[in-house]
Amino acid sequence: MLSNGLYKVFGANGLVGYINTAQMNGDAILVIKDGSGVGTVSYAQGKFSVIGTLNYLTAIGNIDLRYLYFALSVFNFQPYKTGMAIPHIYFKDYGKAKIYCPSITEQKSVANVLDKLESKLFVEQGLLASFNQQKQYLLGQMFI
Repeated sequence: MLSNGLYKVFGANGLVGYINTAQMNGDAILVIKDGSGVGTVSYAQGKFSVIGTLNYLTAIGNIDLRYLYFALSVFNFQPYKTGMAIPHIYFKDYGKAKIYCPSITEQKSVANVLDKLESKLFVEQGLLASFNQQKQYLLGQMFI
């Protein structure tokens, strides 16, 4: 793995490096399959690769991938976990689970609203981090 390759490489902790050959070209849902974050999902776009701690899922047929991402974000992976010391989940097990999927029009509508809410949440989290940093700076200036 490189620090300056062309394509992102994702692992359980998010972006872990770059590589010159992409494994995937398009949108996908990334699911952590091993370790303490097992069952955590994220969304990746464009050309990218993943390491062995992740599965990537794409949609087939009349399914909106963003809708599926939001559904899996609240999906309970607990019944599908195996292993005591290091938990694992396997697609062969959780892939059989049923998830409610309305019409494609409604899926797109729900995904659009949740996408906007998620974007707003990220903006607000960034603002909160900035305010906390400013607070720490100002407190530090008070007690010189």
